[in-house]
Amino acid sequence: GVGMLMPLNNDKDADTMIASIGPFWDANETWLVLAVGLLLIAFPSAHSLILKELYLPAALLLVGLILRGVAFDFRAKASVSHKGLWDRSFKLGSFLAAFSQGYMLGSYVMGFESSLVSQLFAYLSGLGVCAAYCFIGATWLVMKTQGALQQSSIKTAKITLVIAFVGTLLVSL
Repeated sequence: GVGMLMPLNNDKDADTMIASIGPFWDANETWLVLAVGLLLIAFPSAHSLILKELYLPAALLLVGLILRGVAFDFRAKASVSHKGLWDRSFKLGSFLAAFSQGYMLGSYVMGFESSLVSQLFAYLSGLGVCAAYCFIGATWLVMKTQGALQQSSIKTAKITLVIAFVGTLLVSL
C-alpha cells in the first residue's frame, strides 16, 4: 500500500515512506512465495488448476513483485537523476501486484468463468484490493510518520477505507 501511495513529486516524503517500510521489506513478499509453494505441495491438483486458469494474472503478479523489488533496491543506489524512474517503477509494481491479487481472487470466487459479469467482478475485486492495500499503507504511515505526511496519510486512510468498504459491499452483493 505504501508503494501505491508514494508521491512522485516529493522526494522528502518518498524517502520517509521508503524508510518506514525498509526494515520489513523482505518479509512482505515472502508469504506470497510460501503460499504458492505450500499450494503445490499440499494440493498439487488445485495448484495445477489454479495456475492454469490464472496464468496471466499470476505472471503479472510476479512481474509486479520483481519490479517492486528491483526498484526498491535500485532506488537507494541510484543517482538523483534516476531516482524518479525507480519511484515510478516501485509505484507501478505495487499497483500491478495488488491489482493482480484482487483480480485472481475475483476470478477464483466466480469459478474461473469468462463471462462479462465475471470479468467485471474480477476487475472490481482488483480495485478493491488496491484500495484496501492503500488503506493499510496509509494507516502504517500514520503510525510511522509525523507532521504533514502523517496528516495526509490520515486523509488518505479515511478515503481508502470508504472505497474499500464500498468495494467489499459490492463484492458481497
